[in-house]
Amino acid sequence: MASGTNQNEENNAESNEENEQVPDWLSAKRGIRMLINNNAKEAQELFCRYPDSLTMFAGYSFATFMDALMTFEDDKLNLATSVLKEVERKCTSETGWFKSVKKVFGTSDIHRSLAESLETQIILADSQVCLAILTFLQQDISGYFKGGWVLRKAWKVYQSTYHDILQLHKEIVGETHTPLPGNPESSPETTNSPDTSKSDNTTNGYIKKIPYSHSAILTHHQNDSSGTSTPNSMKNNCSRSSIDASALTFLKKSFSVNSALSKNAHRSDWSSFTSSLSLAYITSTFHLFSSTERLKSAEIDKPTIERLMGAVSFGYGLFQLGISLLPPSLLKLTNFLGFGGNRQNGIACLMYAREGVDMRAPLATLSLLWYHTIVRPFYAIDGSNVQAGVNAAMQLLQESEAEYGQSALFLFFRGRCNRLKSDIPTALKSFQLSVDNASQREIKILALHEVGWCHLIQLDYCAAENTFTYLKSWSRWSRAFYSYLAGICCGSCENSSNYANIKEIKTSTVSGSKGNQLDEFLCRRAKCCPSDDDVLAKLPSVFWKLLVYEMLYLWNALPSCSPENIENIKRDCEAIRDGEIQEPMLGLSKLILGCCYCIQRRYLEGINKFRICLEQRRNLPNNAVDAHVSAFSQYELGSLLIKSFDTKAEGKLLLQNISHYKDYDFEQRLNVRVHSMLKHL
Repeated sequence: MASGTNQNEENNAESNEENEQVPDWLSAKRGIRMLINNNAKEAQELFCRYPDSLTMFAGYSFATFMDALMTFEDDKLNLATSVLKEVERKCTSETGWFKSVKKVFGTSDIHRSLAESLETQIILADSQVCLAILTFLQQDISGYFKGGWVLRKAWKVYQSTYHDILQLHKEIVGETHTPLPGNPESSPETTNSPDTSKSDNTTNGYIKKIPYSHSAILTHHQNDSSGTSTPNSMKNNCSRSSIDASALTFLKKSFSVNSALSKNAHRSDWSSFTSSLSLAYITSTFHLFSSTERLKSAEIDKPTIERLMGAVSFGYGLFQLGISLLPPSLLKLTNFLGFGGNRQNGIACLMYAREGVDMRAPLATLSLLWYHTIVRPFYAIDGSNVQAGVNAAMQLLQESEAEYGQSALFLFFRGRCNRLKSDIPTALKSFQLSVDNASQREIKILALHEVGWCHLIQLDYCAAENTFTYLKSWSRWSRAFYSYLAGICCGSCENSSNYANIKEIKTSTVSGSKGNQLDEFLCRRAKCCPSDDDVLAKLPSVFWKLLVYEMLYLWNALPSCSPENIENIKRDCEAIRDGEIQEPMLGLSKLILGCCYCIQRRYLEGINKFRICLEQRRNLPNNAVDAHVSAFSQYELGSLLIKSFDTKAEGKLLLQNISHYKDYDFEQRLNVRVHSMLKHL
């Protein structure tokens, strides 16, 4: 719940709306509320009503960014990128080198513009984090380097702004009381082992709240691979000299060997990076020139500094949370660039931000719901315990019921909670209500996507086929993905004689390929899906069911299946014996069967099935097109063996040797899990 002082400020501002000018931050929050409460058109009209307001334009950029992430459609991604770059340009025109020098020497009106300057810095960092996320979605080497550098710029701005706001907060308000962020010098990841469902410092769904100094976050520096942290004295000496110099050299070399870029592109990209470095350096060191007397003398009131504290906590928390989810290969890049991420810090900052009155407060709630209901189960942060984040998410939804009870987005997350609890009928009702209430086509598609997956979890193949066929014709994000889902569901339906959806798997994969990880996954699946009518007629339905079960496993949805359906899945997998029935990939049935036994807590039988799977595949190359079957079987086996003292050494060796497999499906995601598990042994 919001603090009393801040809530009174917001209520007073709204009640006086007709009598005096409404502050931009409150108008922006109204726009965000409209957007979340199914009034996207009205929200956009409100944002566009104030073209000269940076705060309102920032609100509009959040709206376009959310739209892009929900759809992944090229036109939405391009629009969001364009808008965020314009936000960055507007911010840097207000915080450029010349204006920074003027502020250093006291030629600007500090009393009048300090709050605006701090808000501009927050907006700048927020826009850079959002830009970096969109850049990472390119999923190529150039995108990773550019995204990493943009994140470094954001990190520098956050540090500087956080320092100034914290100092003002201590002088004007006092010491902060915020959620517990965890040890700031701890590892950036939390453990992914199945029995760590409370790894995010939650007690009955809430994050513990104790007195805590925000300065601890400022001193956080990611641990190196050996587990030791950099001493503070060394950080102060290295952060602006050796790191910046090394980063310049490193990035210059990286771009010089990138054959995808032309010589002209090298020059322009390098020029933009060096100019960006200058700006990042100026903004990150600005607080060093700002005296305590300057901050003390600034005419900034208590409600404003409290609002800004919540505002900067949102972006900083999202930054920390996002970085903590990167695979080990990218964590090396972030380490090199001089910043890291701590998952518990990120969650704590978002919890703090959602209690404020700034326009980012509802966005912080949405971010936490996204983390607890989508990220945690998909990345298997809590192993097979997909319900680990449900209690926290349900309490967030309960607290937001009065304000966002009919929001299509909040109904979507309610459906996700019910799905994770295996309450599929209730989940379907929530998703259908989300579809009915949504004013945006993108949210309708998002909810219908979940409807299809609910049918898949119920093993209702025909209903799932109908939903995915509909999405295939309506979605512009990945028609190939929905074609594949519709095709394998079609083949799983008993006595199905309509092979149209199955045949379309190959054609849609070729036409829809963009070269990202999902498209690579679909191309590999298309190779094992025949399209000849005679061959299709001879294939039993269990062949296609195994591909459905593989999807449920890879998306960590198997634990959401009912006990009855787990038995049905086991029966189908056990039907694959001695080559009597063809399976799409060698050993796939044993991998699925082992996971089903683990869901039933029959771990010894699960271990046996994983060993059989690895034995069947021992002569296959480590970069085989279906090498993920071996890699995931080895991970599942290793994660079970390390729980026993007698087999811990063998389990650890199995986990370490997973790095021998290369270029397989979901490689980066599995590496995150393995890296985290080994780190906590």
